[in-house]
Amino acid sequence: MTASRRFHLSWPALIVALLAAAFCLRLGAWQLSRAAEKETLVENVRSRADQAPVPLKQLLKMPDPAHYPVVLSGQFDNRYNLLLDNRVVDGVAGYYLLTLFNSDDHYALLVNRGWLPRGRRRAVLPEIEPINGHVTITGHSYLYSSKTFTLAEDDLAQAQWPLRVQKVEMQAIGHLLGVELAPFEIRVSPDATLESKTQLPRPWQDATEAIMGPQRHRAYALQWFALATMALVVFVAASFRKTA
Repeated sequence: MTASRRFHLSWPALIVALLAAAFCLRLGAWQLSRAAEKETLVENVRSRADQAPVPLKQLLKMPDPAHYPVVLSGQFDNRYNLLLDNRVVDGVAGYYLLTLFNSDDHYALLVNRGWLPRGRRRAVLPEIEPINGHVTITGHSYLYSSKTFTLAEDDLAQAQWPLRVQKVEMQAIGHLLGVELAPFEIRVSPDATLESKTQLPRPWQDATEAIMGPQRHRAYALQWFALATMALVVFVAASFRKTA
């Protein structure tokens, strides 16, 4: 006698399968909404990059001052350098070098000059070339996310310069320096000549490269939808049992 397979409904298993599918579908929908947000963000970044340079005074009044082209003149204060840790370029660990800059129109801000390799010994900080005299800088404004994840908090109470930090908190650093810092940094244009020796790598040729693209979010959404389908398929397959 040949055994047949019949569907046996298990309510607990059905509830678990439906909950798992609903959870995956919700995450998939969230990824699609993030993809739409990123499309808008990428369009904004690219449209801003094509604009004429925005004066600092005007930039400081904007609710969203990120990714605008900037040209500013003034002097670096070489006493105050920040090394933003855990910046990897071409597989090599290093730092972003941010130096305090005093503009001709009396604004204090941090200028991101580029990337420095960390070296073999973490305890030994890299040498920093000072930039003296009056300079003109071209670049774009960049605003750090308040949701940046770090493994440890920076202890600014024991600050020594150059200061190695895990994240850039403008208000806290401004308080440490005794100045009111602009809430954004200026990232120097990759083709600008700034140092007298070798120019630092500046891995932000296209500001949109640092943004997770909408296509990545769509791929994640597809994965979540596939998992939702798999949860239901597994439930149905497991519900068919052999009968004599």
